[in-house]
Amino acid sequence: MASQERFTLLRKILSALGLSAEAVDDIINRVTDWLFEKEAKPEVAQQYPYACRDDFLSLAEQSFYLVLKSTVSYWAIVCPKVSLSDVFFVKSKDPSQFRIYTNKIDRKHVDFLLCDPKTVRPLAGIELDDKSHQRADRQERDEFVEGVFHAAKVPLVRVNVKHAYSTVELDNLLREVVHQGVPPPALKPTVESTSESPDCPKCGSKMVLRIAKSGTNVGKQFWGCTHYPQCRGLLPYQVPLDK
Repeated sequence: MASQERFTLLRKILSALGLSAEAVDDIINRVTDWLFEKEAKPEVAQQYPYACRDDFLSLAEQSFYLVLKSTVSYWAIVCPKVSLSDVFFVKSKDPSQFRIYTNKIDRKHVDFLLCDPKTVRPLAGIELDDKSHQRADRQERDEFVEGVFHAAKVPLVRVNVKHAYSTVELDNLLREVVHQGVPPPALKPTVESTSESPDCPKCGSKMVLRIAKSGTNVGKQFWGCTHYPQCRGLLPYQVPLDK
């Protein structure tokens, strides 16, 4: 009872100082945590009731991650499940405002973050939308996250969940957003498929000219299926005689 009375008095004092209700609740929670730790018996050993999650990435997220990684590997790093508080900070000298708006992003994350391979500077965020994003609560959350990215001048791309993705279309979309359609300098992109591109021997789709990044053929060009990694069809590339 005495503890509750002290908290009531503390609430009145903090409110009188002009703090918002959210800021007051945050301070009270911190005081409560401190008192709980203080009252804990010192002889009790520290416990670690943790286990590794099996669903760090859902099946849909894992599938898209593999496609995304192969699509942008020549110009970006893909980081999954990044906390917004690791990317953004609150520009406010007001302690109350700083805490309030920091709390708003502390427990939110973006599905994927594209970063510059040299500086690891954030280039764009990607949200993978399934049917759950049609709910009112998710739409409210999505609107807030979009506002955060817009305020920080970092692009945010929304991609609908699909059974299969076109790496060419995805690459074009992301480069259009991040680099205004121009590939990053000093990095050679995958050559887009043309009418002269061969058909994939496995699935019949058009193929694109790629460059081997490892193995005995590193640096050499080859034809790869546009549906990679779902389809891993390959064909050797021969330089035209007129070149």
